[in-house]
Amino acid sequence: MKKSQLVLLAVAVVAVALIAVIGSGGGDDPQDPAASGSRTAPATAPAGAVTVSFAYSPEKEKLLVPLVNTFNASGAEVDGKKVFVKASNVSSGDAQTKIASGRLKLTAWSPASSLWGRLLNFDADQPYAADTNPSIVRTPLVIAMWEPMARALGYPKRKLGFADILKLARSKQGWGAYGKPEFGQFKLVHTNPDFSTSGLSAVVAEYYAATGKKEGLRTADITKGRAQVKDIERSIVHYGDTTLFISDQLRKNGLGYASAVAMEEATLVDFNQRRGNRDKLVAIYPAEGTFYSDNPYITLNAPWVSEPQRQGAKAFGEYLAKNIDGETAARYGFRSPDLKEKPSAPLTAANGVDPAQPRRVLGLPEPRVLDAIKKAWRADRKPANVLLVVDTSGSMVEAARLPNAKNGLQTFLREVAPQDRVGLMAFNDRVTPLLPIAPVRKNRAELRDRVAGLIADGGTAIYDATGDAVAQVGKLADTARINAVVLLTDGEDTDSTKTIDAVVRELEAQGDSARRVRVFTIAYSAGAAGAAENLARIAEASGGKSYTGDEDDIETVYRSISSFF
Repeated sequence: MKKSQLVLLAVAVVAVALIAVIGSGGGDDPQDPAASGSRTAPATAPAGAVTVSFAYSPEKEKLLVPLVNTFNASGAEVDGKKVFVKASNVSSGDAQTKIASGRLKLTAWSPASSLWGRLLNFDADQPYAADTNPSIVRTPLVIAMWEPMARALGYPKRKLGFADILKLARSKQGWGAYGKPEFGQFKLVHTNPDFSTSGLSAVVAEYYAATGKKEGLRTADITKGRAQVKDIERSIVHYGDTTLFISDQLRKNGLGYASAVAMEEATLVDFNQRRGNRDKLVAIYPAEGTFYSDNPYITLNAPWVSEPQRQGAKAFGEYLAKNIDGETAARYGFRSPDLKEKPSAPLTAANGVDPAQPRRVLGLPEPRVLDAIKKAWRADRKPANVLLVVDTSGSMVEAARLPNAKNGLQTFLREVAPQDRVGLMAFNDRVTPLLPIAPVRKNRAELRDRVAGLIADGGTAIYDATGDAVAQVGKLADTARINAVVLLTDGEDTDSTKTIDAVVRELEAQGDSARRVRVFTIAYSAGAAGAAENLARIAEASGGKSYTGDEDDIETVYRSISSFF
């Protein structure tokens, strides 16, 4: 590691330590549950404690973290032993996949929707989740649309839904068909249904809309509805693992980024409360019907859960039920778990919400139908052009970085669909194109072989590699696909002829073009600490996302990035 990197790493460690000290004092908002108790929550499980491993979906972070802390500070016991909840934030689909495969052994789980419990039992072929579970909070799926665009469609007098989305997606005139050519083509965003509840709910709701059903969706209905759903999916800008990133992009880029987003009402409320000078998003409750994300609290019926842990999970679930009422739920943009309770502020028209909606709630499909919908979506979703760019500089030999990065790349190659097109580029002090972008159905084996053969040597030319990679994808001039570069590096740039400012200017010049190439960057290991800020600049300028990862979690990072395609 270079001396400058060591200095920067030391500074980063000190900064993180200071942040931890400052942040450990807890919130001072009198409405914050963490501020209501006088005891301090233990940072780690006390000796001999019953540890309850608990994962929750990302949008509940602000609601649940204070409650976990106050519960851990409360002194709750099971058979004379303290109960300690070890909580983590995991996207619903990622958690479901890992639990089913035995890679994530939780005691309790709160995905955003009971849809995931059904899929868990189906994939694991085990009744890990009960058929019914108590709801922590609820929030309906909505089509969030900029108010000026919604009004062009007749909002609020006219009932809108997926039929309008389909018409816009199929129209060559785009918004011009509604007298608003300045809005351009219709652009839709929803998350990846393999990862995220809003994405899964949206795609299932699209199939319900295509068949005209409210419940009882069958596998035969999928064949009937695929053409309509496929046309809707072609209007997608990109996918993703959570709506939190999408919300940030709406805030940064406004109407040019997307016309509409399938998201949960709670996310829309949060956006409108922090939108700054952006137009308001309004909630379209699809006329064909929608789902509630019921945020179930599931104590897993799994062989790794002991009876004391089961009792500890029960105690924590009772604590949540006691401490989350309609007012507390609304504070974080959610509705009460009791649907009879009227939503309260900030769930108001001022924040784009209609508290009287939704009037038509769809029934949860059977697990085999959900599985079939996900398979159909993978075949029909908008395809992508992706160039994988990997650092092969000499420092990649340290701490088995290159072998682990290869495993991450292989994970990515398993996730991409046959209709995607993928290429490979390596860089050290020079940029070396290895495989041009081509259909994965034809070059997947060769991509795997080239990845396996990568060796580490030389310096680091991050900015030259970024510029060359974006240019290579950009030459395709492909408006029918998602265009992206995925770049990993473990150090600072030492050999580029380009500067970071020049690269950022080139990326920003793309604007919101349909040909835009988004760059997803990975600051890999502590050696990349000094490069992390500039990697984040590259990602932001391109409309992509920056990640950090180390040798232990790089496969998870690559899988998360794969959710955008």
